[in-house]
Formats: sequence, C-alpha cells, structure tokens
Amino acid sequence: MAPDSEPLILPMASGALVFGMDWFPMIGPQPGRAGLKLARKHGSTHLVLPVAALGSAGLVSLKRQLPSRKVKLYSAAQNVAQLFATGSVAVLIELQQFGYWLVAIHEGAVVARTDQIYRSRDDAGDVIDGLRQAYPQLQVLAQEQDSRLPTLVAVMAASSIRSQLQPLRHWQSVMPWPVQFFVLALVLVLLLPRVWLLFDRTHSSHSDPAQLEPGQTWREAVLASAGGRQVHGGKGLRALLDSFYALPTRLGGWALQQAVCEAAGSRWQCQAGYERLGAKASNSSFLAVVPPTWVIEFSSLDRATARWQSESHSVPLLRLNLPSSAQNERYLLSSLQAIRPAFAQMHLGQPIPIPLLIPKDQQGQPLPRPKDQAVYASRLVQISGPLRSASLLLPNAQSMAWQKATLTLRQAEQADLIRSKLNLSLQGFIYEIDKAMDDSPVAGLCARLDGGRCAGP
Repeated sequence: MAPDSEPLILPMASGALVFGMDWFPMIGPQPGRAGLKLARKHGSTHLVLPVAALGSAGLVSLKRQLPSRKVKLYSAAQNVAQLFATGSVAVLIELQQFGYWLVAIHEGAVVARTDQIYRSRDDAGDVIDGLRQAYPQLQVLAQEQDSRLPTLVAVMAASSIRSQLQPLRHWQSVMPWPVQFFVLALVLVLLLPRVWLLFDRTHSSHSDPAQLEPGQTWREAVLASAGGRQVHGGKGLRALLDSFYALPTRLGGWALQQAVCEAAGSRWQCQAGYERLGAKASNSSFLAVVPPTWVIEFSSLDRATARWQSESHSVPLLRLNLPSSAQNERYLLSSLQAIRPAFAQMHLGQPIPIPLLIPKDQQGQPLPRPKDQAVYASRLVQISGPLRSASLLLPNAQSMAWQKATLTLRQAEQADLIRSKLNLSLQGFIYEIDKAMDDSPVAGLCARLDGGRCAGP
C-alpha cells in the first residue's frame, strides 16, 4: 500500500517534528544552491539543506497546515541522520494514531523515497525488503525492545539548526490591493482560454506513465556508485606507517623479511614473513615473544608467517568533499611533483569514472546525464621508495585510498635519498569528482553494457 502523501507535523515540548518530506540526493561543489533551486522548482514552502557536501536536501509544502511562526519545525528524518552518521540504517517507529514511520539513512544522508508513514508494519516491511537489496549492509531497527531504536523524545533531542526547516522567501508584491486585483483579472481574461486547452490535453492523456526526472535518478545512481568505498586520508596513512615502524625486525632469533597489508573494508588484513637466523632460534623462542594478537603459521623449519588485523581509520567516500579533476591536476599533482625526488617510483594514472548503473526510462532507454551532474572518478596511484619518505605524502593524502601496502627489508650497499633498508610500496586510488567525463572510454562503455553496468576501478 502506498504511504500517506500528506506531511505530518507532530508537536513536541521544544518545537515540532515534521514527517513525510521529499528527499533528493545532492552531489557537487554547491549542494546548498542546488537544493534551493530544486525547492523552487517543486513549489516547496520549506526545506532542509544538505549537512555535508554529499548529502540530501529535504523539501516539503506546508501551505495547508502551516503552524504558528513561533513554533520551530525540525525534520524528523534529518534528526535521525544526525544520530546515525555512518553506515546504512533503516528506522521504523510506530506513531500512535498515524501509522508507522520509516526512514533510511546511508552514511549520514536521508535516502530518497523514505521518510514516509505507512498504514501498517507489513506495508513498511515491503519497502524495507527493497532497501536491503540496494544496501546489503543495511541495519533495520524496528523492534521496540531494541535499545538502538530511538524514541520520539530522542529524535526530538537531536534537533539542531542543521535539521530546522527553513522557509523559502517568496516574492511579495508592493502594489496596492486594487492594482493587484485588476492585474489578476486581466491575466485571467488573457490566459483562461489557453489554460483550458492545456487542461483538456492533460486530462485526455492522464493515463500516460509518469516521466522519470533525470536529475534525481542520476544523483541517486552517482551516490550508489560510491557506496562501500572507503578513503584512508592522512589519518589512515599515518596509522599504517606507524604500524610498520612498530613492527619488530628481530623476534626470538627470527628476522623480518617482508610485511604486506591489504585493505578489507574498514580494516587492514596484514601478514609478515620471518626467517630463522641461527641454530639457537626455534619455534618456541619465536612464539614466546610474538604479540598476542598475531596468528602464527610455520610453513617450514626456517620460515614463519604472522597474521593480524588492524583498524584502517578510513572514512566513507560519501562523507568527503572531493576536489575536481582540474583542481587535482593543478594543485595535488604539483605538490606530488615537489616530493617526487624522495621516491624511487611515483606513477599516477588518468582519471576514470567509477562504474555506476546508468538510469533508464520506462522504455528501458538510458537517461541522458544532466550537464551539471558531477560523477565520481578515480586515478590509479603507485608509489615506492624508502619508508622514511612516505611521511611526505601525509599533507596530500586527503582523498587517497590504499589497496595494498608492502614493506620490504633488503640490504642496501649505500643508503641515499631513494635507497634504504626499509622500502615501502603503496598501491591505491586518488578519488575526485568531475563533470566532463562524457568522452571517456569507460563512460561510453557504461551505456552499452547489458543492464547499464560497466567494469572499472
């Protein structure tokens, strides 16, 4: 059953909560301006602007039920988004006498087509099933006994200036009322015949299917393409380097040969290879001094592998305000050129659009991408050199995500700027956004593959 279309204003102790707003994902350098433009296009009376650069704008029309101006209005959905800033969460709360309110949050942004009130729990359950397919990691909070399910009091307590509904400033006439009445009558006389013809055409074609809005569907597709992607940034890279510096090179007569860490979600999966050095070294002497969090495997009498996990300190890609490809070309690459002499290798690829599912209309034809719709892009980065040089990357690592990091110990005849006993190799991506990807080979391939899906980074 379809949700109730009318918004609900629920008075609370310190204001009122508004349920049933329309939410649109925003992406680009000026989401606030885009949100205002969208609100005027839909004839909204109030809106909630995106909290982050990549968030959602909430729109609502309260012409029929506008309360007193003294009452502060807060979006219930945006309040829940502030309670669950990370991950994917669906919240189902029973509103006495009104039904069941469902809202879904993904990485701190309200998901489009949620923030709706349903007549029964089963009706909302059908929507939750669809959300699970779109967000495999979705956590559903629907049972009152679940301590994580927020109460209405907790939702109201999360109210802030960021969730307060902002009225749109409409044009107000300064003409006297008689003049306004005369102008209105004149407009009606001139336009009434045309309006009647337009109404007649619309009425005769009321059975035509509703047209999808390319802007909204493309924004949803772009946001979905970034789902699950993590960025390590400067904090994550610092934690990785610190873990390598803390790695013992000698343990119970065994010597470190190599260590490798691979990204797995929000954690690092690491392993290190050790080699037995002398006759006095043994498995027992090695096990006596290894960290308790390590899992040890002896592959031979002289070789051992240690495995462990560590926190990567990564953040979701959706939470970042990314630079454009042009900005990276000018500023980031210039900074990397300055530190290039400290590394043995530094390779950066060209920006490639992140694969996404191209939206289609009711006839199955790809919807054209709006000219102002930015897309996510990534460029391959491979860097190797002395471990000590890696700290030079920290000021420029805000949009970097690493797939693999390898620490190798080797004998250096003579240490210099690019040679050392401890050498680090990094493989990953630099993320950015761009509006000029239509001529990219990958962008063209996306439109031709079955189902609209393309392959790439």
